[in-house]
Amino acid sequence: MKEKFLQGIGVSSGHAQGQVWVLKTQTLETNKEFIGDADSSQELGRLQNAIELTAKNLTHYEEKARLEQGDEVAQIFVAHKLLLSDPSFMGEAQKRIESKSLTAEQALREVAEEAVKMLKSIPDPYFQERAVDVQDVLEQLLQNLLGPKGSSISSFPEEGNWIVLAEELTPAQTISLPKERVLGFIVLKGGKTSHAAILARTYGIPAVSGVDASWQELTGLEWAELDGDEGWVKESLAGMMSTKTSVDTVMEEQEYLPGTPLADMVLAANVGSPADIPLIQNFKAQGVGLYRTEFLFMGEKLPSEEEQIEAYSKVIAACAPHLTVIRTLDIGGDKKAPALNLPKEQNPFLGVRALRLCFQRPDIFNVQLRAIWRASAAGPTAVMFPMIATLEELEKAKELLYLARDEVINEGYTVGKLEVGMMIEIPSAAWNAKSFAAKVDFFSIGTNDLTQYMLAVDRENNELMNLYQPYHPAVLGMIARVSQAAEKADIWVGICGEAGGDRLLAPFFAALGIKELSMAPGSLTHVRQTLAKFKFDAEEKRRFVESVLDCATVGEVLEQLKRI
Repeated sequence: MKEKFLQGIGVSSGHAQGQVWVLKTQTLETNKEFIGDADSSQELGRLQNAIELTAKNLTHYEEKARLEQGDEVAQIFVAHKLLLSDPSFMGEAQKRIESKSLTAEQALREVAEEAVKMLKSIPDPYFQERAVDVQDVLEQLLQNLLGPKGSSISSFPEEGNWIVLAEELTPAQTISLPKERVLGFIVLKGGKTSHAAILARTYGIPAVSGVDASWQELTGLEWAELDGDEGWVKESLAGMMSTKTSVDTVMEEQEYLPGTPLADMVLAANVGSPADIPLIQNFKAQGVGLYRTEFLFMGEKLPSEEEQIEAYSKVIAACAPHLTVIRTLDIGGDKKAPALNLPKEQNPFLGVRALRLCFQRPDIFNVQLRAIWRASAAGPTAVMFPMIATLEELEKAKELLYLARDEVINEGYTVGKLEVGMMIEIPSAAWNAKSFAAKVDFFSIGTNDLTQYMLAVDRENNELMNLYQPYHPAVLGMIARVSQAAEKADIWVGICGEAGGDRLLAPFFAALGIKELSMAPGSLTHVRQTLAKFKFDAEEKRRFVESVLDCATVGEVLEQLKRI
């Protein structure tokens, strides 16, 4: 077969080659016939059921994205959920069912097609890409009305690694694929600002979209090679399979250059389950700085001690000789966790959550602490407690931790050495860091909640996003206070919130003396690349930190960070 060389747009950096799997999407057919007025209430009921099921699915995607990659990526699905309550979308569909006697499917199609047409008519790539989001939500609604006859994600091969070829790729499809077995993406339609492209970049999967070819021509590729930097696709020889991000080779040479922050800083990954092990390995994480254990508790039944041991020990063993930091259960009334039967609270972010919940449910807490001790035999392990406001809470948590150790040892189980730390995310803990530092082996600063609580801003309220400011001088000043307290107590301090993967803040944290940055795996190569460019002597570090901490506004902070 003659070699095919096709030009497109590189939307996610890297190079990949391998066998092609075609994501086939069938058009969901709707009934062309009108219904009578008597059935309008039935159609409204069908539409409402579809909305509720779609919202449930989107919440699952949102939580999965938040666990794997953080709040920023999760906001993609938050925005999709907002469409379900948008009067100009769902409200209009309901009106047409009543006024025009349409089926739920017909009303949805009419409204969605008008919205897509309007968005695509705007000469701005951002708004044109948002048309894909509308289509994504529409397809999910139709599937829930008609049954799963649409995308063929479920037919993804059970074995092997593949390049995924799609005519158009939606965020829901992207996050549903097993990323550890996706070598790359080739997409006929779409650009750099599409949410699917953003997800590909976040997961570090090479991708090319907007390929200058027909769908028939692309589906003729059985094996393909693509370059997400230069934006080309070509036919590959059968049997050739690889994937490599564009910065990997450079980073292998620069990772431990003497004099750079990389020489004495750990770059670790935030993970949610053993399924993330390939991401830890692919992005060369130096261990896990945040193992979010709540994923285990979101099902219909509570995880047993053995199930928890298996989940923790797999990650610990895969990361050895690097450290795995396990955060104890951090969940509250804002999350759906049927087995925990959490009550609804007016303000769950200030309510019975995290360690407060664990103290109220000692049976659950004890099982988790036992599991962590037993899993620690698999390799270097640390445990940290979230949502601590007082010294008394820390002391109680440590007491329960060591009681659990005594239990498992007395029962004949082997345990490893366990570093004990705490999250710094409540302002009282940050302010009192000097006292806390004498009681733990390390601090891990949760910048998401610290920012939220410092600035009194609900970080999940879209109307207040302009006030949620991780660069705020007060937030950075508090982080500096914590770092200074840790240094005086001779304990290490890390960052595990969204700011840990922020390339602008990374040099500041390095100059401040932060010893570990833990982030979404897809951010590791870029932060590593940023830090490899810097060389600080002690005086330069001092001046840089002072220049940032002397700022009065976010704008001034950004100016200083960009100047370095």
